[in-house]
Amino acid sequence: MNKIVAKEQFSDKVFKFVVEAPLIAKSRKAGNFVIVRVGKKGERMPLTIADADIEKGTITLVVQKVGLSSTRLCELNAGDNITDVVGPLGKPTHIEKFGTVICAGGGVGVAPMLPIIRALKKAGNRVLSVIAGRSKDLIIMEKEVRESSDEVIIMTDDGSYGEKGVVTIGIEKFINQEPHINKVYAIGPPIMMKFCCLLAQKYTIPCEVSLNTIMVDGTGMCGACRLTIGGETKFVCIDGPEFDGALVDWDEMFKRMRTFKNVEQEEMEHYAEHVNSIEEPTLKADANDITMDDDPTNDTIDILTDRNAQWRKDLRTSMKPKDRNAIKRVIMPELAPAYRAKTRLEEVNKGLTKEMAMTEAKRCLDCANPTCVEGCPVNINIPSFIKNIERGQFLAAAKVLKNTSALPAVCGRVCPQEKQCESKCIHLKMGGKAVAIGHLERFAADFERESGLISIPDIAPSNGIKVAVVGSGPSGLSFAGDMAKNGYEVYVFEALHEIGGVLKYGIPEFRLPNRIVDVEIENLRNMGVHFQTDCIVGKTIKVEELEEKGFKGIFIGSGAGLPNFMGIPGENAINILSSNEYLTRVNLMDAANPLADTPINLGKKVMVVGGGNTAMDSARTAKRLGADVTLVYRRSEQEMPARLEEVKHAKEEGIKFMTLHNPIQYLTDEEGAVKAAILQVMQLGEPDASGRRKPVAVEGQTVELEVDQVVVAVGVSPNPLVPKSIPGLELGRKNTIVVNEDMQSSRPNLFAGGDIVRGGATVILAMGDGRKAAAAMDKKLSKKQ
Repeated sequence: MNKIVAKEQFSDKVFKFVVEAPLIAKSRKAGNFVIVRVGKKGERMPLTIADADIEKGTITLVVQKVGLSSTRLCELNAGDNITDVVGPLGKPTHIEKFGTVICAGGGVGVAPMLPIIRALKKAGNRVLSVIAGRSKDLIIMEKEVRESSDEVIIMTDDGSYGEKGVVTIGIEKFINQEPHINKVYAIGPPIMMKFCCLLAQKYTIPCEVSLNTIMVDGTGMCGACRLTIGGETKFVCIDGPEFDGALVDWDEMFKRMRTFKNVEQEEMEHYAEHVNSIEEPTLKADANDITMDDDPTNDTIDILTDRNAQWRKDLRTSMKPKDRNAIKRVIMPELAPAYRAKTRLEEVNKGLTKEMAMTEAKRCLDCANPTCVEGCPVNINIPSFIKNIERGQFLAAAKVLKNTSALPAVCGRVCPQEKQCESKCIHLKMGGKAVAIGHLERFAADFERESGLISIPDIAPSNGIKVAVVGSGPSGLSFAGDMAKNGYEVYVFEALHEIGGVLKYGIPEFRLPNRIVDVEIENLRNMGVHFQTDCIVGKTIKVEELEEKGFKGIFIGSGAGLPNFMGIPGENAINILSSNEYLTRVNLMDAANPLADTPINLGKKVMVVGGGNTAMDSARTAKRLGADVTLVYRRSEQEMPARLEEVKHAKEEGIKFMTLHNPIQYLTDEEGAVKAAILQVMQLGEPDASGRRKPVAVEGQTVELEVDQVVVAVGVSPNPLVPKSIPGLELGRKNTIVVNEDMQSSRPNLFAGGDIVRGGATVILAMGDGRKAAAAMDKKLSKKQ
């Protein structure tokens, strides 16, 4: 929460807010912006910082009532709290002594221009400012602009103040007056900035503009802000917001700014419903009707995991191996496809019953050298937790899981066990099916949670050493859990407004309900882990500042949040989204909820590009939102990297698969919205570096597919925002952080893991990195040999 210290009304729809944000005030520079959210169902809205007071710890924002989110903000008063303010974001303005510069601000664009004017003046430039508005009452911050300008021209459309005319008249007057103009800066409505650029080009003067585009996260994660700049796609939030205006594809920008025009108009028609909406209670699981036949054991973790303990020996001899082998693998109960394809929040897999779980646990042969453990990146003692289920000690099974895994309920749902632990099961070597390790893991974790008897692992006495975690995704949470168990003071810094990273924004609730993630996070809080949202390490606070504050070790688990696009014609059309943007709008921002403020266009004919789990999640989400969905993949189904279970579920729910097809162009309507995809027919060639057969275009064979929405799910790259902010950090391909076998970077006290190292990984591999880094950092900080 950020308190509003002061509010001033400039005009009927324009307001100035002074807001408490000490870290942002200290680190912001001219040109930076923040993301603001009002209310728990609020939209993430970008606003440029107009001023800051480091001593008072405040920033100044100027807001114009335009749509739902800005109106909700403008309804707040001094003393009220803004739910979230995160920043500073974007690249700061490049400031140097250019010579003579013109700074043109139109309407509320004067506010973000003010810090640029001040910085340019401080650098020794001759600053000529043009302030423009439709009328006198829309001229803002004149006094502040005059204080840092050598000359000021005021323009109003109606001539009610200053000179009559538009902003370009004022700019041209300065150009004709001065012997030489070195640079023009323009901030205001897009159409104003376009004509400022055209005028500057006429006189061969470079013109910088600040673009305020559609955003969701503001950190490069979604790609909603992308625009064509100089023929290349750029993300305004990380590559900008300032660009050479001569390179901006203005027509594309005008169209993209109208993406949610109809939805936003409808939202304003229901403004009262949004403002007065009551927070929905958190969905709870059905009351747990599973009970243990025996009282919970008080055995220590050593006894629970000792294969030679008497209870374990008795269990092994209670059945012959051949009888265990004869038991058929359990089948996970599921919601019916026709029903589940219409419900976004109900989990597809219903979980095992007590009888199912105990019977499946009997299939485990309790091997003396369990190869299943070798296949688990976090080294769960798999036979021990399964044998505790077999004897009916479900809480003990959960205790064993939590001894090495910070997120057992999560892993039991989303880990690809068929490629990890279950792929090493001895049953496979005997021609049978692997023990359903993942289903059993989920059963034990769910039983503990729903029983209300949640335990935390044994915690070592505090050693007084502080460590920081950058990012609250799987690797960061896993690292935090292990370090807390070892007695460290652990602080997790998360850029978004909720803890959980990809577990919250990237995985739909029908696969991983938010309440499951929340309980796992609460368990870490009970272990002493501290969480700070709305804090971007590298922006809000630097790594050097963390070190100055006494943090002896830092783990970076910021993920690979930068979405990949294909770079084909028409890809920046309206209603073509990255899977990150699509899933973040639906999962994190709850955009499909009519009472949520974040807009979303619901497609009727949706095409999803890709063959991984994220593509399946996107396709299945679109189906639940009422679309006819086609999944397009350039290889065959056999080469799909998605889990077999996800492919099966997608097909059952009515997703159409077009394999061996690849989009090469998008066609748009007169509004700039996608209307069709041109698909290249493919065939499989020789295997490539991934081991899969390489897709090769069939010359001359294309098909046209009618679509009104496209979700691009072709992978992600590491977000450069964090790694590029750290001096002396060795980076690898695509800005991954280079680490040694102990997950240690080129800076000795800085470790990293997960997607920021791998470039793309599963939840469980990221967690394994977190555990490995925790062990290495603990050894280093505690001087263990």
